[in-house]
Amino acid sequence: MQILGLGMANHMTWTIVIDESTYPLSVAHKAAYALSATLSILITRQDDRLYLAVTPADLRIDAAHISEAQARVLITRSLNDFALRHQIQLETSGLRELLAGVALREAGV
Repeated sequence: MQILGLGMANHMTWTIVIDESTYPLSVAHKAAYALSATLSILITRQDDRLYLAVTPADLRIDAAHISEAQARVLITRSLNDFALRHQIQLETSGLRELLAGVALREAGV
């Protein structure tokens, strides 16, 4: 994972800057959605970078419960998970279509 920067905008908001060539926007969106129960992530795009403004999803949670390091770990795991799924989907799309075609022919469809 390439985190270009991690800084604290205020006591409960962190900004993570990632390279969009490493993590496409669709991957960042999926990661943000997967973590939405824990973290609120606002994604903005500038140049070839994505800026993730991260805050606890429940504002009653204070920084002692969700630290900058914990947020980074959760986001890193989620980004890596969805980036791997994205890569597997790209690499196996032809194979899936081939298998589906064979299955349909064998079923007589």
